[in-house]
This record gives sequence, structure tokens and C-alpha cells, in this order.
Amino acid sequence: MNRSMALRPSDLGTLLVIQFILAAVVVGFFLFSRDGAAAQAAAYGGGMALLLAWMLGRRALRAAEAAKTHPGSETFVIYMGAIQRFVVVLVLFALGMGWLALEPVPLLAAFAAAQLGHLINSGRVSLRAGSGRMEKLG
Repeated sequence: MNRSMALRPSDLGTLLVIQFILAAVVVGFFLFSRDGAAAQAAAYGGGMALLLAWMLGRRALRAAEAAKTHPGSETFVIYMGAIQRFVVVLVLFALGMGWLALEPVPLLAAFAAAQLGHLINSGRVSLRAGSGRMEKLG
């Protein structure tokens, strides 16, 4: 893996900022178009996405460290992280829509909007990696 493609802790921070902004837009939309309860559900959904992104970033950094000390173990670390996030998202959705009785549409809308942060951030990281290749060619 070349230096421009390496995972950086700042990539996680940027992803969290992007997701926060996207979730805040959805929360604002529901606050002004509906009511506080809908905005609260949207904030919960956005918070879920932020938590899952943070967990993913921490696991990716842990996998990179594991690859340095025990090559081949990074796959196990990544798979365990995926299972962990899957269980957490199921529990949080059940908690939010079940026990807390939050409105499902705002919750899901903010969660989905914040997940778009992954797409935006991956495009940004790809452009950074692409510019590194262009500098080497140029």
C-alpha cells in the first residue's frame, strides 16, 4: 500500500464531521417542517451513524496495527468489527423505535443521510490518492 492510500486518523475525523453536518441538516429539516419529537428521532438516527462510523474507524486502525505485528490477523479484526457493528445497529434501532418509541421516518432519514458521508469521504480520499499518483507520474 502506498503512502497516499494509507488510512489516516484524520480521515476518520473528516468522516465524522461530514456525517455530523448531513445529520444536522436532516435534524433541522424535521425541526422546522414537523416538530421537536421528529427532530429528536432524527438526532438519534444521526448519532447512530456517527457511532458506527467511529467504531469502523477505530477497528480499521486496529486492523492496520495488527497487520504490522501479526500479518494475516487483520482480516479477523475487520470481520469481528463488522459483526460488532451489525449487532450494535440492530440493538440501537430496536431501542430507538421500540423502547424509546421514536418516529421511524426521521430516525431512518437521518441515519441514511449520515451514511452518505461514507460515499462523500471515500470520494475525497480517492481524489487524494489519485493526486498522489499524478504527482509521481508528472
